Amino acid sequence: MAELLDKIRKTLLFVTEYFSDAVSYFRYCGISPFQDPNRKLFYKILIEAHALEKGLSLAQPRPLFGVSKIRFLISALDRYDVSFSRLPGEMVCGIFHAYLDLHQALGVSDPLLHDVSAFLTRYERTWDVTPNGGLRHMERDEYPQIPDAARLITSRHSTRMFLPDHLRLEEVERVVHIAQSAPSQCNRQSAKAYFYQERVDIDRLLRLQAGSAGFAQDVNNLFVITSDLAAWGGAQQRNQAYVDGALFAMNLMLACHASGIASCPLNLAVTHKTGGAICGAGAIGEGERLIMMIAVGRPALRDRLKIARSPRRPLHEILVTKLIGDHLEPR
Repeated sequence: MAELLDKIRKTLLFVTEYFSDAVSYFRYCGISPFQDPNRKLFYKILIEAHALEKGLSLAQPRPLFGVSKIRFLISALDRYDVSFSRLPGEMVCGIFHAYLDLHQALGVSDPLLHDVSAFLTRYERTWDVTPNGGLRHMERDEYPQIPDAARLITSRHSTRMFLPDHLRLEEVERVVHIAQSAPSQCNRQSAKAYFYQERVDIDRLLRLQAGSAGFAQDVNNLFVITSDLAAWGGAQQRNQAYVDGALFAMNLMLACHASGIASCPLNLAVTHKTGGAICGAGAIGEGERLIMMIAVGRPALRDRLKIARSPRRPLHEILVTKLIGDHLEPR
């Protein structure tokens, strides 16, 4: 009887957790009527602006592409409250300058271009904007050839032996800044890194995580990575917060490794009730999806550092190839 009741309880948990996922996503996603309009506009501007950036980066952009997006961006920035973030305005201004430069080089004239130019003059004067978007040109010999990149990536391991000191603020800022180079769908940049060093905060958070009991007392620096649901809209994007957040988290761990800082990702496979408690304990904002915790610190290299071997599956079980004959298609 007890076994049957346990099975029923676990089955019901599927229903309640999936229902809670749906309610949470509907409440906080980017098309929700309950989401802050300016927050939604922030992400919408980034998405549409990045679409123009992608068009500019093509080998041969089509003249006067993206008219509807340009009209939207002009209208949206006039409604957007820059106190939330100056990035959308800076990004759009940079893109518009690149757009005008492209059409000047092509010898194209159009009323749209006059509207873009007039908007730039007005907007940059009003908000004292430094354009920060558009294109960055990279010469052939600038394209990175990094012989030790593979060694950097493959030498990173999850470490559970840390020295007891705290990381300096400039170290934390540096690795998070590097992590921001992670790819993000339509440049949404939904990921956020919360950082903790207070013993009481770390203990409370790790007790709720429940997967670090053997070394929690040695963790003196802790990240919680989240992804803002307002960046996503529509049922088809319901899981994209995890993609963006996970890419950022991996970049953060590699940035730590390159900086001599050890890391250990800690899963947050928890119920909504526990997730809510984590958000409360960590003062994490509403509408953010928990991705993972990451314990970080200087490795305790007293004599030798112990790490789990964690053998990988054979390559043939992972790599699925569709080749031309017996070879990859030549470049």
